[in-house]
Parts: sequence; structure tokens; C-alpha cells
Amino acid sequence: MHSLLATSSKGLFAFTLTGDVTPVGLQGTVVSQTTARNGIVLAAVPAIQEVHKMMSYGDSDSSRRQPGLYMFDLAGGDANDVVISEDMGATWADTDSFKALPARDSWTFPAEPHKPHTLSIDFASNPAAGPQAAAEDVVMAGIEVGGCLVSSSDGMWETRHGSGQSQLCVDVHQLRPDPFDANRWYATCGATPQLGISGGCFVTEDQGATWRRLFDGGPGQQQAKGFAEGQGYAIGLALNPFRQGELLVTAGDRPPGIGVHVHHSINGGESFNDITDTVYGAEELKACKGGHTPVPYFIKEGALLGSDTGDILICKDVGKAGWQKACQLPGHITTITAIDRSPSSVIH
Repeated sequence: MHSLLATSSKGLFAFTLTGDVTPVGLQGTVVSQTTARNGIVLAAVPAIQEVHKMMSYGDSDSSRRQPGLYMFDLAGGDANDVVISEDMGATWADTDSFKALPARDSWTFPAEPHKPHTLSIDFASNPAAGPQAAAEDVVMAGIEVGGCLVSSSDGMWETRHGSGQSQLCVDVHQLRPDPFDANRWYATCGATPQLGISGGCFVTEDQGATWRRLFDGGPGQQQAKGFAEGQGYAIGLALNPFRQGELLVTAGDRPPGIGVHVHHSINGGESFNDITDTVYGAEELKACKGGHTPVPYFIKEGALLGSDTGDILICKDVGKAGWQKACQLPGHITTITAIDRSPSSVIH
């Protein structure tokens, strides 16, 4: 099997940088995210009703709307819709572990049909196992308006989003471990107006006990209630496992990820540069930009960006530009991951 996987509004696929695309599983199904580790694949498959489908290209300019290009508002997806495969996609089974979470009933969201839902799934090392014991991977999940959840092999989940002035915005879009420091995790979040917490990019140095806001999401056209006017809507997050401190954060202008902004950091998120025009400036790449927040990812060969047009772009060195088209998948790309590596997703 190829070492790179991607999910889209059409299923789960394996792909190569030379343009080969192979269906893996869940074909014809909207898959919001996936992660693969030790032969096990987890995937989130939201229950989407017709009311949650928007036939818009995601741009306020109706002239850009095209038939067949969908933005899926996954606010109706239930957090329990996580499936598992132990044979790399050949067969799948349901899981229901979130149903037992004591805090599940306290998750909040605006009026129906919106419900809290899983926006990121990942594995993280657990150094708490101690020097004399084998470190056990934990599963970490980012839940929109549910916060940061962590579970070990006992199947029990706990919340880890701090409190008071050191609290994570619980409108979590992405939650990822730092590949160079097991205690450091990053998250991108929307906003939690009812708690007075703004969104953006956050970091924890103690596995979720306390959090610090690094970045507000950059410029945007955010007009939603409870957001600062002109603030971007941070969604996508990728950490480079081959270069310490390098991050990509992608943002939209407004929910649910409408608009395209790409931000780059080389100092662990302490500062960011907007590289959107650099990425999509070439004439041959303008059509790859799409209308929704792209999926960022890092591989050994460079950085990747996957768009709602199905295009995946690659750049060997983000700081030096030079983006090129690598391949195209069916549907709106929602996740990119390498097997045994952290994934990256932008579904919302």
C-alpha cells in the first residue's frame, strides 16, 4: 500500500506524489478524517442529512459556484460516528466509546440540527508511563465544542483543556502532538463566546493541563456573533516532523471554513507569515485554490496542501516557495496522513 492516505467527500484513498490514486475503502462515503497506526485505521464518518449539504462553492460570488462541488457542513455529524479497520481498510466496524464519556451530555452547540462532533483523531506518546515502563500511546480527540479528550488502552476518556486564564477554547478543530516533545500539543479552535474565549492556535506544554493562545487565525472576514471583526477562522494544522518548530495553519474567513488563508511559522507558532498569495500565485495553480480552507501536511519531501477541488500541491521548502501540483483525488479533500504519522484535517 502507498504510505500516504487522504479522505474526501468520496471516500478513503491512497496516493503517491507521482499522481497515482488508489481507492482504499468507504467509497462513496463522506469521510471527515482518518489516522493509521500499527495496522489499525480509524475514520470519522459523520451522519450527514440533506439539510447539511450546501451546494455552494463556498464563495459569496455566485459566479464561482459550480455544479458538483459540495461543501459539507458536518455540524450534524455525531461524535460517535468513528469506525475502525484492523486490516488497512478491507473491512470496517463501528465504535461507541464516546457514548460512555461522563461529560458527553454537557457538550454544547447552537440550536439544532447542530451537534458536537469529532474533528480530529490522533495518537500521542504518553511519557507519564515512566522511565521503567514502556510508553503507551494515547488516543487524543478534538471535539467541536467538546474540547480536548484523551484516552488510553482502558478505553476511558478524560477532558484536558485547562481552566481559567489557561483554558483552551473548547471549539476544537484540530488537536496534534508535537513530534519533538511529547508534552507539547497544539490545537486550532474557533471560538467559545459563551465562555469569552477567542479562537486561533493554542499550545500546551504539559499535555493539556494548561494552554496558551499563540495566534488569532490571521486576517479574515469573520462576522459571526462573538468573533472579532476581521479575524480569521483557524481550522487546519500541520507540524513538520522533519524540522522542529515548523507549522502550517490554514484558516477561512468564516464558518464552516469558507475562504482560503495559509499561514507559516518556523518558530513553534510564536509568529506566522501569510503565504496564501505565494502558494496560489502561479497562473496554473489559481484553479487549485478552491473556496474552502485547504488541508496542510508535511512529509519528508516537503509540504502538502489539499483543496476542495481535489488537488494536492507540494512544495519542497515552504520558505522558498515553488509550489507544484502533485495529484488530484475525487471529491473535496478532508484529511491527509502518512501511515504511522499524525494526520491533518480541515473538515468542519
